[in-house]
Order: sequence, then C-alpha cells, then structure tokens
Amino acid sequence: MEDQFAETEKRCLTKGWSEPEKQVAHPKRLDFMVRKRRAPPIIAGLYVVAYARADRSVRFEQRHTLNVGGKWLGRVPCLALCRHFERAEFMVQHCNNNWEPRGIAAGYRSIEEVKQRVERSYHGITAKWKKQIIPIRKARATHKAKLKAESCSFCGRPPLKVTAMLGRKTRICHHCVDSFHEAIHSKGL
Repeated sequence: MEDQFAETEKRCLTKGWSEPEKQVAHPKRLDFMVRKRRAPPIIAGLYVVAYARADRSVRFEQRHTLNVGGKWLGRVPCLALCRHFERAEFMVQHCNNNWEPRGIAAGYRSIEEVKQRVERSYHGITAKWKKQIIPIRKARATHKAKLKAESCSFCGRPPLKVTAMLGRKTRICHHCVDSFHEAIHSKGL
C-alpha cells in the first residue's frame, strides 16, 4: 500500500497536476507533500525571499560551498535565499528536505549576488528559484508574536538573547533567575 502512495506522489510531481487533482489522488498524503515542498516564510529567524529545490536536473559541483564544523556540507536538496528582518543583508540557507537548516552562507548585498554565487555550485538552479508568497510585513509580525510568546515573562528578553529559559506559560530567563537569587540572598533582606 505504501508503494502505491509513493507512486501516486511521484506521478503528481512529474505531471504537474493542479491542487484539486492532487487532492483527489490521495488527499492526506499529498496535502502533506505539497505543504512541505514550499519553503516556510521564516527559517532560523530569517525571512525567506525565494527558495529552490535542487532536483536531479541541477548539477552540483563542490566549490564555493559551505564548511560546517570542519567538514564540507556538500549538496543539499533545498536552498532558501533569506533576508535579515532589520538589515538589508542577504544569505542562503542550505536545508534538508524539511527546510531545516544545515548551514548558512551570509554577507551578500543583493538577491542577485546570492543567486549568482549559488549558481556556481548548483548549476541550473537559477531557473528553479520561486518567490515567497507571504509578504515580509506579515512574516515579520508573525515572527515578532512568536518571539514575544517565547520571551521571558519578567524582562522580555527573547530566547536568542539568553542562555537558558524555564517555563511554558510563564517563562523566566537565566538573567532574571540570577537577579532574583541575588536579591533574595543579599544582606539587605
């Protein structure tokens, strides 16, 4: 049965079926597959401007690529061209099939510069880039709301600015724990 689902998914991908046709073929499996094909609007706190999948038609050459932890990252199936929310800095996230980052190359000044650099290692990727459909304003608002929900309930520091965070509904960071500990144990009490 599992082979039948895989074969249906393969046919949908190669024939370019429309959404309704995919849903009729097998609604649950294909809906999940279609959702995973599109990159999320935010990866690792960065706005995804464009994304591409390096399929078999893209030839990979190990040059101008990423060294992660002392090893060459090599070919990845998904690339996300990202922009910092606050600065006009561009980077490329090298991701797995689920759009989880495996490495990042940063410091680019424009989208065109990133695309040219990526094309040097992923020959043929230029035609694969797809523009993000969620506008940066909406993505930024969603990102800020998520950060606020994950921030310290006492000082407001976001998770990226602290070493440790405790709690689920009410959250406290290590800075506040240290401050409260010092206040409780100070000689003034």
